[in-house]
Parts: sequence; structure tokens; C-alpha cells
Amino acid sequence: MLSVLPRLPRLLFAALAAVFTLFLVIVPAQAASAHPAGTTGVLVTVRSDAVDVEMQIHNAGFVAATGYDIGTDQAALDAIADNLMTFILHRVSVTDSVSSLAPTVTSAPVFERVNGEDAIVTTIHFADGGRPIEGSITLEDEFIVDVVPSHQVYVSLVSDWNDGQLTEGDPSVVGILGGGVTEITIDRTAPSPVNGFLAVIRLGMLHIAEGTDHLLFLATLLVVAPSVALRAKRGLRWTQPIPVKRTIGRAALIITAFTAGHLITLALVSLGVVSFPTKPVEILVAVSIIVAAVHAIRPLLPRGELLIAGVFGLVHGTAFATTILDLNLGFGEKLVAILGFNIGVELAQIVAAVLVLPLLIWLSHARAYAGFRVAVGTIAIIAAVAWIVGIGTDQPSMLQPLFDTIARFPVVFYLALVAMVAALWFGTRDPRRVQV
Repeated sequence: MLSVLPRLPRLLFAALAAVFTLFLVIVPAQAASAHPAGTTGVLVTVRSDAVDVEMQIHNAGFVAATGYDIGTDQAALDAIADNLMTFILHRVSVTDSVSSLAPTVTSAPVFERVNGEDAIVTTIHFADGGRPIEGSITLEDEFIVDVVPSHQVYVSLVSDWNDGQLTEGDPSVVGILGGGVTEITIDRTAPSPVNGFLAVIRLGMLHIAEGTDHLLFLATLLVVAPSVALRAKRGLRWTQPIPVKRTIGRAALIITAFTAGHLITLALVSLGVVSFPTKPVEILVAVSIIVAAVHAIRPLLPRGELLIAGVFGLVHGTAFATTILDLNLGFGEKLVAILGFNIGVELAQIVAAVLVLPLLIWLSHARAYAGFRVAVGTIAIIAAVAWIVGIGTDQPSMLQPLFDTIARFPVVFYLALVAMVAALWFGTRDPRRVQV
């Protein structure tokens, strides 16, 4: 058995590399977009008593439809803003199953870059005296397409809380106007606030299930749960196995610390109490993975995983809040969304722990566990560095196709992980070290 040990690191890394390479070549990653370049985007947010329509008007289409060629001069746009909005309001309308909704301009037109192109962005609020929105919603938009029929207008739904329609990231496209089509109807089935609450729970679960960065952070924390940091001549060292009950207790404390951290900033950022720029937050999320990974390779502090989970949980909560903010919800809906989203996140974390922790406990009774923990930490560091480089260059991480594929085939990946753990345990098990 001792003769096998020098070959374990190479065997372990070869096994991990083989598994990850397999997923890398299965399916390429695909990027989604609310609407392609060269088109106008209309983003619809359905509230309990109103419908907000954000128009992202393609500049070239605007020039073709109105004859105004002002480039991207915001002062020139401000000078014609009132006439422009009057012109638009005569061509854009929203109706629910009861009546037409009266429009109010809530955001004056401004120039922005959308999909890498110049666009005029403005928001119109449609309501009927504060009464609830009922039934299906019909949007009619004749702006630009009445003059340039070939122009395309992509209509996307940002959120409809009462109908349970919530999307993470890019809004879902519900229809395309142009070519003589100027009207689209958004069907709604039995709207109720309960639908929004259930949908945001599911959204929280999906955010963890598809959020490789958050899962990797949790994995690097949990991988030390079956171990304990002891002082040696050259500092702290991990030792394992430890009793199963103690491992479960350590895992529960790690998840609790992470929960406490991200719940605080999730609420504060979602409610607008504090705000942080996106890029630094994304970089700090990657840094949190590096710190947790270094701790997994060699303990930084006794029980340092709890401190890492709690402190960096604050950073992850800030990242979680982006999802709530993107839904464009009202204050009351945000409060419910924060609760539901957090429930979803916790359910997903518990599922992940239930699936992974038994494997970690099992392998901790084998000599391969130290190498396995180092391999997990090393892979996490490589992934985090790749994320930082991608964030800094405004490009996807070079490893993103791999993680996208894992997210699309979680069962296959999990079974491969089980098989690898079984093989490592079988090849390096030591019955004398088993504890319960």
C-alpha cells in the first residue's frame, strides 16, 4: 500500500483532468441576448397595478423613422425630447383585459450603448388609476416599424410577479414585431402573488445550481468538513477522518455562517440601502474562492472555514442581490423576493451538501483524501484566476464552456464524481483509520 502513495497525486490529477476534459468537449457554451444588435428592444415589467415598458430604440432606426440625425448628442436629444415622447406615445399602447392603460413617461430619453451600438433608452409607465392589472396584456408598438417595416422590435418580459414569470440574466423574448406585425399579447394564467413567491424560490435554487462560482466556493469550504486543523512543527495541518457526527456538525456550521453572511448583504443591496460596483464584487467572489481553496490545501486558522464563510458570504450576498434588482420589482415584492430567494438558495445548498458530504466522509477514511483535498483546492484556484482574468478583460472565462457543460449535465458529472471517489477509496482505503 505504501508503494502506491507516491503515485497518488499524479493518479488523482489525471483522473480529475480526464473527467473535466470529457465535459469540456461534450457541448459548447451558448450566449443569450435580450435582442440582437441592429434591432430595437422593448423590455416589459408587469407590476400588480401597472406595466412598465423600457424602450431601447436603435439609433439608425430612430433616424430612419423620424428624420432626426443628431448623432449621440444628448443636448440635442434633450431639445427634442418632449416632441419625441409625444410622437412615441401616439404609437405605443398597452391594454389589459379590462381597458387601455394611460401612459406616463418615467424616464426621459437618453443615449446608451446597447449590444455594442448606440440606442435611445426611455421608460413609459402604463396604469389605470392604481387598479390591479387583470388578464392578458396586449402591447402595440408601431414606432419605427410603421415607417421601416423591415425593422425588428424584440419584446422581452423582464418579470411578471403575479404570474410567476421571473428570469435570471437576460429577459426572455416573448415576441418579435416588424414585417407588418405591430401587436403582441402576453398571456397570463390565474395571476397571484403566491406565483411570484414560488417562482423566486425556484430562481434562488437555480442561481446556486447554475452558479459555478458559488458552488465552487461552497465545495472548497465543505471539503475540509471531515478534517480538523491541528498544530504541528511547521504550523497547522489537516488531519482526518473525524467522527461522522462531528463532520456533519462542522458542515452545518459552515453553511450557517455562509447563510448569515449573504442574507445581510442580499437584503441591504436589494432594498437599495447600499450599493457596490459590479466588477469589484465579481472579482471579490473569485478571491473568496482562492482564499477558501488555500485554506483547504493548508489551514490558515483553526476553524478558519467559518470565518471565511461568514465574511465572504457578505460578498456573495451582494452578487445574489443583482438577480433581485434585475427583476425590477416594487418595494413590497422585493421584501417577499428576498425571503423567497434566500429560501431557494438554502434549499439548493442543503441538496448540494446532502449529495456531496457522504462522498467526502467516505473518502476521508482513505489515504487519498489529502491529495483529493489539495486537488479540489488547486482546481478552484485555477478556475478563480481564470474568472478574474475574464472579468478584467470583459471576456468569458476560458473555462466557462467546461462549467456550462457541467451545469447542463449535473447527473452525469455527479455519477462520475461518485465513481472517482469509489475508485480512490478502493485503491487507498485503510480500515484501521475508520471512525464513526
